[in-house]
Amino acid sequence: MSVLVLLLSFIPAILMFFFLRKNREDPDYRKACGKLLWKGVLSAALVTLADLIVVLLWGLTGLGDIHWLVNALFKTFVIFATVEEAVKFRTAKKALNEQRAVSRLDVISFMAISAMGFGMIEDVVYMLETNIGQIIVRGVMMGHVGYGLIMGLIYSKGMKNGSKFAKFLGLLIPILIHGLYDFSLTENLPEVFDFLAVLNAFGVTVFIIVMIFIIRKKRKDPEFTVPFITKDEETAVPEAN
Repeated sequence: MSVLVLLLSFIPAILMFFFLRKNREDPDYRKACGKLLWKGVLSAALVTLADLIVVLLWGLTGLGDIHWLVNALFKTFVIFATVEEAVKFRTAKKALNEQRAVSRLDVISFMAISAMGFGMIEDVVYMLETNIGQIIVRGVMMGHVGYGLIMGLIYSKGMKNGSKFAKFLGLLIPILIHGLYDFSLTENLPEVFDFLAVLNAFGVTVFIIVMIFIIRKKRKDPEFTVPFITKDEETAVPEAN
């Protein structure tokens, strides 16, 4: 039963994938989107490895023994949020560097698809340790997709305008939102944090819905569709720092 519910919970993400893939009619672009989705799934292995390394280093410092709150903050904002968002960003960025042309809409879509792939494999893991209701909620809300859309929207503006500050915010803001959600679910915190977790998840879901309408509109906007990075077939896309 849980496996069936899990498969059904993938439907919103799959629909979102095909929606984002429609941003361009180019067959090569659509193929790249499919490859990126699988790379997002496989990125879970890198996240697991990076988490293990960070956990080991954190344990060696002994700082986690100072107070449970210190350990909880590090666990949620660094081990969970920062590592996951960094790996998802790296996966999307490598895919973007392989494209002959990159627009703002491409960046937004690739960041979201990379996050989507990771989120789907994470749902498989959660299936083993949670209930059917939570599986459905995770599938409908697509938290990782929301983080990816936030990252793509802000980071793409930084890439287009050459703003390092906007790029920094594009990475920082999803990490903070992600970390706050995970931290709010920590045991021993006041009940108000349960409300914050719900509010956080609801806000990200609303943002996804709003972004769907924005993306549909921006498909006709040169600001979002005209490439700001181009290359010929023999040169590589410049690295976006």
